Parts: sequence; C-alpha cells; structure tokens
Amino acid sequence: MDYIGVLDYLRDNTDVPYSKPDAPGLAAEEVSRLLEVKKKGQNAIAELKKMAEAFAVRFKLEKCMSMSWLDGSNTKTRRYLWAPLKYGKYADNPVSVSVFVEKRNSDTCYRVSLEIKNDGDDKDIMKQYHSHLDIPLNVAAGLVYVSVSGSNEWGTPDILNKTQDEIKQEVESGKLKKVQICKYIDRKPDETNAYYHTEITKAIAAILPYYDHVLGIEKIEYYPSLAEYDPGITAEEYERILGDENIVKSAWLDTLHYLYLMGGIGTCKQIANKYGNGAAHYNTNAINVAKAVHKETNCPLCARDTGENQYWPVLFYGRDLADSADGVFSYKMREPLMEAIKALEERGVFQEMKEANKEFDKNLILYGPPGTGKTYNSATYAVAICDGKSVDELTDYDAVMKRYNELKEAGRIAFTTFHQSYGYEEFIEGIKPVVDDEATDISYTIESGVFKKFCDIAGTPENMEIDHNAQVWFVRLNGVGKNDLKEECFKEGTIRFSWENENVDDSYKKWFNMMSPGDYVVSYNGANVNIDGIGIIEDSEPFYDEQRSSFKWTRKVKWLVTDIVENIRELNGGKYLPNFEITKLNRVRISELLELVSKHGGYAGEKNEKPYVFIIDEINRGNISKIFGELITLIESTKRAGMEEAASAILPYSEKPFSVPSNVYILGTMNTADRSIALMDTALRRRFQFIEMMPDSDVLRKIHADKVEDLDVAAMLDKINERITFLYDREHTIGHAFFTGLKDDASLSKLQSIFEKSVIPLLQEYFYEDYQKIQLVLGDNAKSDDSLKFILDEKVVAKNIFKGNVEDVIDLPEKRYSINKVAFGNINSYKEIL
Repeated sequence: MDYIGVLDYLRDNTDVPYSKPDAPGLAAEEVSRLLEVKKKGQNAIAELKKMAEAFAVRFKLEKCMSMSWLDGSNTKTRRYLWAPLKYGKYADNPVSVSVFVEKRNSDTCYRVSLEIKNDGDDKDIMKQYHSHLDIPLNVAAGLVYVSVSGSNEWGTPDILNKTQDEIKQEVESGKLKKVQICKYIDRKPDETNAYYHTEITKAIAAILPYYDHVLGIEKIEYYPSLAEYDPGITAEEYERILGDENIVKSAWLDTLHYLYLMGGIGTCKQIANKYGNGAAHYNTNAINVAKAVHKETNCPLCARDTGENQYWPVLFYGRDLADSADGVFSYKMREPLMEAIKALEERGVFQEMKEANKEFDKNLILYGPPGTGKTYNSATYAVAICDGKSVDELTDYDAVMKRYNELKEAGRIAFTTFHQSYGYEEFIEGIKPVVDDEATDISYTIESGVFKKFCDIAGTPENMEIDHNAQVWFVRLNGVGKNDLKEECFKEGTIRFSWENENVDDSYKKWFNMMSPGDYVVSYNGANVNIDGIGIIEDSEPFYDEQRSSFKWTRKVKWLVTDIVENIRELNGGKYLPNFEITKLNRVRISELLELVSKHGGYAGEKNEKPYVFIIDEINRGNISKIFGELITLIESTKRAGMEEAASAILPYSEKPFSVPSNVYILGTMNTADRSIALMDTALRRRFQFIEMMPDSDVLRKIHADKVEDLDVAAMLDKINERITFLYDREHTIGHAFFTGLKDDASLSKLQSIFEKSVIPLLQEYFYEDYQKIQLVLGDNAKSDDSLKFILDEKVVAKNIFKGNVEDVIDLPEKRYSINKVAFGNINSYKEIL
C-alpha cells in the first residue's frame, strides 16, 4: 500500500479544476489534462481503499464507506481525502472511525479521527457523539482534541490546548460545535510505508474504545484500574530495564513489541495469528518480563481475590474474553510502558534483535551417520525457524512435535523424501493424465509438484483466507462484455448458468459441482484473453434456484474486483482463454491473481513474511539434476524473489515464470553412511550450508537413557564408535538415537532388541560381513568366555568340506562365523565391550 504516494498526491493536487473529459467542445490538450487528473485521483482513492480494507479486516470494521477524489460540486479535486470505517451493524449511524489525508503545517499528513457526518442541527445526535468526552483522553497514544475554526483556511481542525472539563463546558454552551478526538501522523524525513501502516494501526486501536462508547456498545472494562493498583514505574524505568539484557532477555520482548505494533491492545492468540508462534509462547514471555521488572524494581504486586499475587498487571491492564475466537484474555499496555517501547523502537533495539535472530541460512542440510537424530532435529529446526527461536530453546520434545504438527497443518511446514525414482514432475510440475469414466479419451492436465505448491502458498499475501489446495476457475457469464446477467452476478455475489437443455454437455455441471469453497473464479470479458471480474467461491454446495426465471444454477461468490478489463494471456502461460462456459485454468497462479486484485483497488492482503520450511529427508538419495532441473540456481538466497539479484525461470509445461519466495527455507537431511558429502552433487553442495550431527552419548546421559542395570550404555557406545572410526571412518559410526528408547524401558530385553535389530545389521552393512572386524568392534576378540561373544567363530577344515586336494586353492576362508543369540540376553556380553 502506497501511503507515501497518497500524501504526495494530496500535496500536489488540491483544488485542481475538473470537468467530464467527454464533454463536447473540449480541446485535445484539455481532454488529455482532465484524463490525467482523473487517473491520478482514481489511483489515490484506490490506494486509500486498500488501506481502509486492510484496517477493516484487522479491526472488524466491516463497512468501508464510499470515497471520492472530487469535491461535492464535482468541479475540482478535494482538499482532503476521507476513508470512513464502521461496524457493519452500525452502518446507518453517522459516527465512524475515519482516516483522513489532509494538509497541515505546509505539508500533508494522515489523521485518524472519531468522526461524525452531521451538520450539527440534530442536538441529540451531537450530544451522543460528544459523550466521548466522558472518557479520559489517552495522551500516551498521542490522541488530541481538535475542532474546526472559521479562520482555518483548509477547513481542517485545530488542536485544542484546553483541559477536558473546559472543552466539555464550551461544547455544552454552544461555543464549540464539534470536537473530535484524533491522532496526527505527520511526515518525517525517513518515512516508509511500513511506518504509516503501523502508526495508523495504533491510532485506530486507541480510538476504538471511544467509538464503542459513543455507539452505546457495552463498555469495555479493563482491570485493575489505577485506583486499584499502580506499579508506580515510569516510562524511563521501563525503558532502562527492558533495554538491559542482564535483567530482561531480548528473546522475551517479542510479546511487548508485537502488541505495541498492534496498537497496545490484543490477545496472545491475535499476536500468534499475525506474527507466528503459539499463544502460549507470547503469554510465557510476557510473564517472564513482568517477573523480571518486579524483581528489579520491587514494585508492589496486584493480588487476586484469593490472595494470590499476579505479575501481568506490572505491564498491562486486562479483560476476560468469554467464548471469543480471538482468545480468552486481552492485554492493554500501560501508558508508560507504551512510551518505553516507542523509545526502544526509535533507538533501533527491536531491529537489532531482528537482525540478531537471523541465525538460519535459507538452505541447510543436517548430515551425519544413522541414528544421530537428523529427522527429529529437522522438526526442531523447522519449528525454530518458523517461530523465530534458537534451537537451544526447544528442549521439550512433546511440545516441539505438537508445534511442528500445528505448523504442518497450517501449511508452513512440508515434508518429502527423495529416492532414486523421484523426479522433476513430482517436485516442480508435470503433466498428469485425467481419466473420465464417462469419456472414451484420456485428457491431460498440468499439475504443480510439492515444492512449487509450497512456494505458491508461501508467496500468498497475509490476511487472506486461502485454501492450500485452491483451484482457479474460468466462467463465461452469458457471453462477452457487459450484460444483465453479469451485472446481477457481480451485484448479488453469485455465478449463474442456464442448463435447462437436455442435450447440454454434462461435463459443465460436473465442473460446476467440483468447485470448492476457497477456489478462485475469473469472469470472461472478451477477445479470448480478457477478464472483468475476480472472486472466491463461498458456498459449499451449488443450488438450483427455482425463484428465478432463468439462469437458475447458482453458486455464491465473493467478488474481489469487478468491472475491470485485464488481459491474462501471459498469466495463462501465453494461451488463449478456452471456449467453454466453465473450466479450470491450471496455468494461472493465485498469487498472480491477487496482484491483479491489488492493482484494481481490491484488498489482496499484505506481503507474507512468515518463514516457511520445506523439509527434504534423504536429500542425497535423489538425482539432484533430475529433480531440480533448471531451478537449482533459484534456491540461492540472493536469487530469491524480492532480492536485488532475484531470478526466475520459465517452467517447461505451464510456460509460466517461477521464482522461490525469500521466506522459504529448505532443510535437508543426509545419511553419510549412504553417501559422503564429498561425493554429493557439486551444484547442491555450493548452495547449501551443512550442519554435522554426530553420535553424542551425552544425550543419553541427559535423558537418563544411559544405564541398563549396572552397564554404562553411553560409555559402551563411545567405545564402539572409537573402534569403528579406527577400522573404517567416522561417517559410519552408530548414532545415539538408537538407544534413546532406554529412557522409558531400561531393560536388558530392550537393549537386546536394539542390538539385534539395529546395531548388528548396521555393522554387517558397514563391514560387508567382514565378521572379524565386527568382532573387534564388539570386543569379542578379547572375550575368554565364548557364550559372551556376539559373533562366534570356528576354524574351517577345507578337506572336510570339499572333495579331493584343496591345498593349492588360495583365499579359502580359515574361519566360519555365526551370530550367537545367547550373548544378546546376557548383560556381561555388553559389559565386556568396554
């Protein structure tokens, strides 16, 4: 959203004369000027509309009122722009939360205001509006009182430097006709669009309680009040404490920072939905900060009715949210704390934290011998990346796996395993046959592979309810161009067809029924390339509307943009649109459709910056050149979409450009017993960072899986691996993960099972059934008692096996080996490995 562009527009385009460009008798130059004025005005309003729709989604202000770039006479451009927002239930009420763009101090600015569209004649309505003066002014949030004076050249309000009581008296006496509560967001030299978005968000959050009060909505009570409890901590004290890593860990501050960006009010669940991680994470961090502040200041604590002390009031006011989809408890930051967070942000503290947390490369491979926990750690790394944590923080296995599954369900983590037959078609895209039971021919469709689908999801804007499996559908609503049916469909939010003829192709009805909620639909305009509407399928089932006279087959659609003319041939892989009433467009990507929605003023969400992790297990077992093809370059961090050196490639089947989003992390695992890093595909090696994961017997000690009776399992594992390293190499050692099951079952039978099913088979594989070396590894060569040997040997007498003279035959084995089942059930067999 171009906040800066809208400010620039108003600065340069106020009171510009305008009339209809198609009026008769106008000179060509004047027509050109008028068209340019119109274009600029419409573009500015389109951007303002996008802002309004974004805030409407964030604050549930469903009703975005109409906006205009022309004044009331339609003869010149406006001196200010205005975007009023209302609760849908109160759309007819003249009060709104409004975002203004206006002139102030010789420049332009944004102003967020509690507005009323009223000439002042209705005294009761104005009295109700001015009830906002009954609530104390939230000065910490930057709110001020303003009123329009007759001397103000632009008709924009002046700040009232008076007390609240003085203002109320002047309103009651009639001296002040209309007093608004608002916040100004002025321009600054280092302005960014993100700055304005954040500041307007905070301003709306601060004004909403006054809006609710004026509407008579049940008053929101936060507790404890200052009269009930005051920690007595100043903004300066909060700033000092929060900025000291020795008192408050920087990793705990994310709750306060994100809540500040949301206007200082919200639930942990709302923070999690917007910024990732789980609600419990943010609640824990908030309590950690509160406890640290209390410990440093020795401030009083707020006691419950039960007498139990509560820490959260050190930082917040709060209120319960019974049966709310947004969470069960809402925090509201104390005003001095808001000031402290603002000061820390201006000092760049949070930016430094963000940079410090960038510890993960975009492409990582965890490698090591079997059983070193690579697959388990891939889940830990994935959760750490998605939630912005360090791997060291994630120590609770059950909590990690729960969060891993949540992220996987949300589409932010995907998992696949490479194998020798895995190819480009499964990974990127391929052609898939479609068999119709009712048809004689086989048709083909282009289908995205797992990685391309994942990248499409990661590149989809935030705040959009998008099904990960959504399709794009093409419909012709009674022909080309504008028509009555299409106008009705756009207005009522439907698509409709007339299939009354018995001979109509049943495949149309089949496609119609295959549409799913969350699928996208485009409406045909003409010329075999143009569309005039983009929408989302809403209802789960199609229906036959008997109340209509024609076009009775109906589906509900939420139209995002209508009455446009957009050539989508390039989006459709260079292909013309099909000559069907309804069909799928497999080449068109949803992310590209949303760009068109945004272009034409519809709300298409904000850029998605949440991390997404694609896990490739056994990455070294696949044919990398075959799987990645021409896309191997695109996974480089510098070649990702949005980077300075961004690159894309035209896919061979869909003929569409493809690039890897910058928020996608690729995490591979590699078993060094299968293939050494030195033998890996060179192209892959250059593009990945490698993290070695070797056997670690300390893990067994930490989780108490290191003892079976009086056997030191950890020491035994170290000795086995020391011998393997000497006889073979370190890449073929035995991983500690094979023994972690001893944590819950430290029995001899469990240890026996581990050796019989895991350790011995691996040693046989490593040493190609060279049992003499396996004996050395297991210490059997030094055991005097044969019953304790895992591998038994006996001398082979060749003449007892073969006929004739075999003395001249070379390389005949001198010993025969067998696995001694008895040894596995004796604890002393394991002790004598040491």
